[in-house]
Amino acid sequence: MATLLSRAEKSYIITSLTSKPPLRHDGRGPVDYRLIGLARGDSVAPLANGSAKIRVGGTEVVAAVRLEVEDIDLELDEGRMRCNVTCSPAAYPHLSANQQDDIQKDLTSLLQSTFSPTKSHDSNGDSFTSVMSKSLTILPGRKAWTMYLDAVVLSDAGNVHDVLFLACRAAICDTRVPRTRAVEYAQPSKGSSTRRAGETGGEMDVEEEADIWKTAVQSKRAARAADFELEDTADEGGWLEGRERCPVAVTLNVLPTMHILDATHAEEQAVPLKLVLIYSFATISTQKEGEFMGMRLLGPGQVPMAYLSGLIQEGETYAKQLVSALNVQMEIK
Repeated sequence: MATLLSRAEKSYIITSLTSKPPLRHDGRGPVDYRLIGLARGDSVAPLANGSAKIRVGGTEVVAAVRLEVEDIDLELDEGRMRCNVTCSPAAYPHLSANQQDDIQKDLTSLLQSTFSPTKSHDSNGDSFTSVMSKSLTILPGRKAWTMYLDAVVLSDAGNVHDVLFLACRAAICDTRVPRTRAVEYAQPSKGSSTRRAGETGGEMDVEEEADIWKTAVQSKRAARAADFELEDTADEGGWLEGRERCPVAVTLNVLPTMHILDATHAEEQAVPLKLVLIYSFATISTQKEGEFMGMRLLGPGQVPMAYLSGLIQEGETYAKQLVSALNVQMEIK
């Protein structure tokens, strides 16, 4: 059960963090993460198209992706994504049911606004949301995969936003999209499909009958595809296009003179002002800048604009290191 700190305990933590050098109770530096544990694939959710479990300290989140076929409008012409976050009652035993619902809604809203493709957010068509949604298209203007991203917060021992995004990123990178091909059927001609008037017997030519029901086109590039079928391949499908661009979040717990990363539950109570920064990277190269996708300022207090711009730049460096470490474990090149 989460322990509420007294005023003296909070003061002790703040004094330790602002000392020279800064001190944390577990011996970490101000910008050091706890050990990140990763599990993925069938060991997490065997029936999902992709799944992963991330554990950082005592914070644990499971995420799973499932794909379903959906009819789409001619104007949409791409797949969609739906996000949902559920919090286990064991993660917040000290909160009421209504308070837990508020946390779930807040986390779901943050994921949906980040991962869901929106035209206003993507001006050049090169962002993660745009590339991902186009790769989910089956038949342009007719059918596409809808991606359902479900995450469960099993326990929260601090820094739940970062762990949530890491789990979702790992699940998306583990997702395989089933291979499909478009199918077009030829309509039988009138003379072939009906017998001449007055004919009462005789057998229809076998080859002619087979011609009537023959599939005219079975190609991914069918011009007038009527439907689609799954390809019979040895693998479970292809990797989701643009998965390396999947965003991550970095949470900075801010003090007037410094900030810390990966705060524990006790540190979050002592330093409640949190800045959640979200980034996306096209490659893991440290020479290229990432895409700043958004931020949220949570908790009491405020951050001056001059200080905020510096935090955003530092947050990008932390996010690059986080993405590089996860890509190594996920074997993403």
